[in-house]
Amino acid sequence: MAISNRSFLLVTAGFVAGAAASAAGFVFASPGSPSVVPSDHAYTVFIDEIRSHLVPAQAFSGQFTRKVTMSDGSMREITLQPVRKDGHELVALTDKSAHGTYRSYMGPFATAMDGNLMVNVKDVAQLRAEMGRATTAR
Repeated sequence: MAISNRSFLLVTAGFVAGAAASAAGFVFASPGSPSVVPSDHAYTVFIDEIRSHLVPAQAFSGQFTRKVTMSDGSMREITLQPVRKDGHELVALTDKSAHGTYRSYMGPFATAMDGNLMVNVKDVAQLRAEMGRATTAR
């Protein structure tokens, strides 16, 4: 009988501790500032399909939107927007197709693939800096 009482007390204590820990998260939580802020940082975008080159290198800042036709005839709408999220320069990617909308964030030198579609972005300032280093190294 003592073992069943002890088990009951341990289970009850665990439940109470879990409820207290869960409630503590709500007590100490406070609304913060939005973590995603638009940025004017410049990037270069390349959009390719595995079978064809859809968008040659094109610089953008602000927002970039392009509708592309895939080799199977389907349409995709790609939107890129430089943002600052949690103190980091990123590019927000939105890929709309007949199958739905795909959203993600990319770094300053990143490639994202969704099926046969490949979106590649490069930070223009970093590209220029690297080109400068490459020409001075010769």
